[in-house]
Amino acid sequence: MSSWVVSAVAGAVAIAVHYLFVRAATGRIEDRLGALVLEAVAALGIAGSFAFGMRGERIPTTRAGLLFAGAAGLAISFSSVFLFGALRRGGPVASTGIIVLGGGVALSALFAPWLFGEAFTARRVLGVALGIAAMWVLASES
Repeated sequence: MSSWVVSAVAGAVAIAVHYLFVRAATGRIEDRLGALVLEAVAALGIAGSFAFGMRGERIPTTRAGLLFAGAAGLAISFSSVFLFGALRRGGPVASTGIIVLGGGVALSALFAPWLFGEAFTARRVLGVALGIAAMWVLASES
């Protein structure tokens, strides 16, 4: 098993817990406020990890790195607001989660070859197609 798989699985577990807690909060807090609380607590958690957590490989910080990280943060903040709204409007966690996260993964998998020179293989196309099929199956659930 590749060394990155353990971190990826831990991230998947964290995302599952994230979706369940967002669903529990939905309808009990306004969408933008819910997203703000979510992101503020996430920032505190990351700051704590940065201050007290395990140190990884030392990588120099560049201006481009800061700008791209900031843009990613802005994108996830919009995603959080839209996620609260979708769940508040009755989206089931399974359908909403797969569309938000799976849709984002499928789109990034399609754009990454052009943006980052990643391989555009038959395996990638099959994975994206299966992901889109899963989104369609779960989203069409009555």
